[in-house]
Amino acid sequence: MISFILLTTVVSGLFSFGIMAAINLVKEDLVSAEFNRKFPDILVDYERGQAPELDLGTQFYSGTEGLPYYLQDLEPGFNEVKSEQSSFHVLMRKEQERPFYLVREQTNSWQHENLLQITVIAGFFLSVIASLILGIMMIRRIIAPVKRLTDQVHNREKLLLDAPPLSSGYTNDEVGRLAQAFDRTIGMLQESLLRESLFTSDVSHELRTPLMVIKSSCELLIAKDQLDDYTRQRIDTINKATREIQELVDAFLTLARGKDTEQESTSLTNVIHRTLHEWQQQAGEKGLTFTLEEGESGQERLDGLFPAPLLRTILNNLIFNAIHHTQEGGVTLTVQAKGFSVSDTGSGISESEKQAVFKPFYRGESHSRKGLGLGLSLVQRICQREGWDISISDNQPTGACFTVSLKK
Repeated sequence: MISFILLTTVVSGLFSFGIMAAINLVKEDLVSAEFNRKFPDILVDYERGQAPELDLGTQFYSGTEGLPYYLQDLEPGFNEVKSEQSSFHVLMRKEQERPFYLVREQTNSWQHENLLQITVIAGFFLSVIASLILGIMMIRRIIAPVKRLTDQVHNREKLLLDAPPLSSGYTNDEVGRLAQAFDRTIGMLQESLLRESLFTSDVSHELRTPLMVIKSSCELLIAKDQLDDYTRQRIDTINKATREIQELVDAFLTLARGKDTEQESTSLTNVIHRTLHEWQQQAGEKGLTFTLEEGESGQERLDGLFPAPLLRTILNNLIFNAIHHTQEGGVTLTVQAKGFSVSDTGSGISESEKQAVFKPFYRGESHSRKGLGLGLSLVQRICQREGWDISISDNQPTGACFTVSLKK
């Protein structure tokens, strides 16, 4: 719209300037031609001693005696001069070193000229205002379909499978073709969402049921008295691995579903105290210590409820990662006012690796590291989904510290 108004302003301004310039040039040419045509006859009458025949409002002066002040010091030729109350057209010629002046008052003409200038200027501003109004009307008419399409695209209900196509309400113009492109894109999204929904339900059914069977079988076997210690430990290991797989399945299913889906919620305190013994046992098997630090400021935060599968997955991955990369010393879980942190006394993480560790399949610079490099990537995905913040810092005197800020 700005360019449209600017174009109108420039064109109107040039047109107005052209009109005024043309009027002045034509007026001067006409009056000058008339004076030059009549001057010889008037001069002949003057030389014969006869009174010159002059038009109304025209005067003739010879010499400099009795010459009005506004005619003094004029150059030969056609001139336009002004007095205090009037303006005049003057043709000044010299014959035998004697000046002659043919003067015509143009006060009325000058007033008409001023009125014409005012009219032209008023027309200029009116054209600018009209262009502004017309531009607004045109833009509203042109933008209205685009705005309606934008509102429809922002409407999440359009992603539903039974939603009507966007292009049905538009003609086959640029906006209509844009709506058709959105329909194709939304169609692909609908197919992707449908495949994801089917995959989620299949995983839920195909994995959960066998895992529950394995878990129940392990619990029944452990309950028997005639098992020796070695067999009991192996079954207990299978049971723990089954529970970990179950938690991962729950986490993946929660990530696949929308945030509005009903899900199990729990507090940070509950997750920590339910799994604390296992973390201590994992650290002890490697000759490390596992310490839980809870401050009074952290208790206020522990009352919040968070998605249980996701919170367990974050804690398990961070603590497993800390234990795995620590050779001596220990791991500390610290409950803070806004979340928690997991620190270790391992080799630490270099500055160049601190951002790369969250990339999928990144295993670090050390070739001795095991695993697929998906644990921290999964942790970051969960934090991004829930709006939580995760950061890495150096632990003093050695090691790394992962801090997670939870938000309700």
